[in-house]
Amino acid sequence: MQVSLKKKAIQKTRIPEGNIFAIRELQDKHFDTTWHAHLEYQLFLVMEGTGTKFIGNTVKPFDKGDLTFLGPNIPHLWRSDESYFEQQSAKTSRGLVIYFNGAALGQLMEKEEFTQLRTLLEKVRHGMEIYGKSAKETALLMHELLYLHGMERVIHLLRIFDLLAKSKEYHLLHDDVVFYQPKDMETNRINTVYNYAAQRFRHKITLEEVSTLLNMTPTSFSRYFTMKTSKSFSYFLTELRIRNACKLLSTDEAKNIAQICYESGFNTLSNFNKQFKTFIGMTPTEYRQKFLLTL
Repeated sequence: MQVSLKKKAIQKTRIPEGNIFAIRELQDKHFDTTWHAHLEYQLFLVMEGTGTKFIGNTVKPFDKGDLTFLGPNIPHLWRSDESYFEQQSAKTSRGLVIYFNGAALGQLMEKEEFTQLRTLLEKVRHGMEIYGKSAKETALLMHELLYLHGMERVIHLLRIFDLLAKSKEYHLLHDDVVFYQPKDMETNRINTVYNYAAQRFRHKITLEEVSTLLNMTPTSFSRYFTMKTSKSFSYFLTELRIRNACKLLSTDEAKNIAQICYESGFNTLSNFNKQFKTFIGMTPTEYRQKFLLTL
């Protein structure tokens, strides 16, 4: 079964004509703020920076070392934390990305020797998050790839795919294949909503104010957002706040649960605890303790 995402997703092509793939280093104050999709496979490593990634219908925090492999036509956005947008901020966001043309290998993909690669590329149509030793080894290979040329580049890329095809250190981000059709492109409405929510989730956001952004009534906006994202706006906003709380619980031991609750946009500790357990399956205290045990 396929999940059809009919949101605005600007189509981008990143590979020069005549190339099988392209690898690029990204460096700026913050990552691109545009919700977009493209026909190429994408392997993206965060080398520096923190924020929230929106991939298909998934919302998750990202940090240094985050490694994600996406199939074609999966809409995505790595939204840097608000501190990266501050004019006086000295923070920098850096990434390393490989764009791969899946059709470039042509008939070779049908041969027995490429069975594992075919399986891998089918998996990443769900969106794949790689972790552990596999992520670290892949990151090293990606850095080495920057300095290679000609056939060496292609051979090295296949080494990366071989490593990932054999790895069991990954999570699929969606149960179903994520599929976005370019003909369904509309406007930049979802971009507007995502960026506004990412900026304001620590504060109260009403349906009235967010619907005004799109010149809609609250009822029309609510119906529109649910149709395009398969979730209500209130669910999406709670999910965004919970993911921020998870990040703080796992990275900032100086803050207590109450501080994290209010800094993540919740008005009461009781509601925070209830929502956190609903989304994560444990209390904030249990989550923090479990994380500390893994260190």
